[in-house]
Amino acid sequence: MKYIDIHTHPFTEYYANPLEVVDQWYNDNMEKLFVVGTSLKDSKEILELCSKRDFLYPIIGIHPTEVTGANDAVLLEEILTKDVIAIGEFGLDYHYNDSPSKEIQKASMLAQLDLCIKHNLVAMLHIRDALDDAFEIVTNPKYKDLKIVMHSYSGDAELVKKYLPYKNIYFSISGVVTFKNGKVTQEAVKVIPVERLFCETDTPYLAPTPMRGKPNISPYVEYTYKFIADLKQIPLEAFIKQIKDNVKKVFNV
Repeated sequence: MKYIDIHTHPFTEYYANPLEVVDQWYNDNMEKLFVVGTSLKDSKEILELCSKRDFLYPIIGIHPTEVTGANDAVLLEEILTKDVIAIGEFGLDYHYNDSPSKEIQKASMLAQLDLCIKHNLVAMLHIRDALDDAFEIVTNPKYKDLKIVMHSYSGDAELVKKYLPYKNIYFSISGVVTFKNGKVTQEAVKVIPVERLFCETDTPYLAPTPMRGKPNISPYVEYTYKFIADLKQIPLEAFIKQIKDNVKKVFNV
């Protein structure tokens, strides 16, 4: 079976030869890889990488711990190409004390959201320890027609229920759902409609059980698909098809 990983980072920061690595992944069990930027530098790098293979799709953005403010969107727009399928990962991250201020993060997030609207691109959001502020922003009526994907969703089932009336918001689930201590994510997945789900690795982070403790790779997304299919009591083949349908509907690929 072939899988889609909607969030992976095969950068030179982690791999000596990313092209060779993604070719190996593709030949293993992958159908499509969405390669996601976290800074202007690696966004430029992934545009180059993705231009070399038709199974790679670039998503460019500036991570909240790397932002400088509203001008981030201007810098991204300068490198934007017709191949880009989304802006990401961007958003809010209040976890570290040395990150940019909340005000700077919000200014960058709002500017990158506007960039998504301007170019009709999906917004792939990174939200960490900032769930309430993020909810307040993305549920603004201004964004009702913008497709928003919550990357490696970390909220609980109650927050999912608050999001459900907002049909433009989707949830991407990482290997965290397979963890022994991943009960919160598991309960959240149970209430997410399958039509609003995606699977990802966030490679090289968050390797799923039984690969936990190893550097993650995109082919390990198979374990997340299998776990969620079992959790939601859906045949694996039907679940894989549903994710492909979701990818087509949201990302138009």
